[in-house]
Amino acid sequence: MSTFSAEQLSQLCPGLELDVTAATLIELPPECIRAVGESSEPEEWTKFPMAFIFAALAVIGIVGNILVITVVFKVRGMKTPTNCYLVSLALSDTLFFIATTPTELSSLFTKDYPFGSLCCSLFTYLPYLAINSSALSITAFTVERFIGICHPFWARTICTVKRAKMIICGIWIFSFIYNFPWLFLSGLIIDEEGGYCDFKMGREDWKYKVMYVGDLVGFYVIPMFLNIVIYAKIAIVLSQCGEKAKRKEPAAPTCTLLPTQVMTEGKESHITGRRSSSKGRNQVVKMLALVVFVFATCWLPYRAMVVNNSFRDEKWNSDGYIFFSKIMIFINCAINPILYNLMSARFRGAFRSLFHGKGSAAQKHRERTATLSTYNRCTSIEQREGKRNDDVNKRIYTAV
Repeated sequence: MSTFSAEQLSQLCPGLELDVTAATLIELPPECIRAVGESSEPEEWTKFPMAFIFAALAVIGIVGNILVITVVFKVRGMKTPTNCYLVSLALSDTLFFIATTPTELSSLFTKDYPFGSLCCSLFTYLPYLAINSSALSITAFTVERFIGICHPFWARTICTVKRAKMIICGIWIFSFIYNFPWLFLSGLIIDEEGGYCDFKMGREDWKYKVMYVGDLVGFYVIPMFLNIVIYAKIAIVLSQCGEKAKRKEPAAPTCTLLPTQVMTEGKESHITGRRSSSKGRNQVVKMLALVVFVFATCWLPYRAMVVNNSFRDEKWNSDGYIFFSKIMIFINCAINPILYNLMSARFRGAFRSLFHGKGSAAQKHRERTATLSTYNRCTSIEQREGKRNDDVNKRIYTAV
């Protein structure tokens, strides 16, 4: 039970009749809890809806992110550098749900922490690991897209699957080490009402402030600032390329598309390929930018609450706000697979291939159909231009 001096309580709860001279400390009355911003137990009727929302988002998020990982590894043609970073992000989101859902659900129905001291430290450490690794993965695929679009010739050697895997390993190793102190800064605290999992120091403690400020700046403020700057630059480059294409001007070096497939012959094929590649490139950039925007927006309420509660005397501890901020975080971790399907035709096709159990066959059929179509267009062009010699026909047929 929280205690306040009579002088403090008379200011916080002016409607109460208090004899200030009668006592120096009094127990905080239940009717005054919300007035002073102290967190209280959720209303009984709200517990089951809250539990249902947490559980539903967790199931959707875990299943969706596991499907993303499976699609990238199982469906042919999905192992790209960008998708490797999306796999890292999916791993982070899955880990977050595994580490937070049990404690969130149990806290709604019992005051005692049921998982023990070891799980208390572990379930504090793992969410920070997941959050920070996801922020770094998002920044990594933003930089990868920046290089691929704004410096395409560098991308030949930099934006590779092998290098992406190395960077992802570095992200997770760094996150493991950086967040390690959280294992020792939290623990199971026992009092007369039972045990509860909490930080071993208060928000006023300098160790907490150092850890929190480092976490806020290094894994939210700086990454989001970099993402905004980089996507602004990407938008400018894509806009310039689009204008040059409309005016049919020679493409600048930054507008040059890296060949992702074998180039086919013929003017019509070349133009169609460039248009398709440009459309796909813009689609991927929009999808990734939306992922960044959702991440920044969904984490903002919680980050703002912790900043306020760490550095101001007036706390934001109302049940409604805490529930809202946690739900926003759960939504962020669950929504990415949905965004991929809404924004990316390639991901939609990959998911369909996975569910129908014929990913490779379907992919081969599409490639064979596209190649035959290209052959027919090229043959038509050659016939119109009168180039029907055996050498040309042999070269076109060999390209098929």
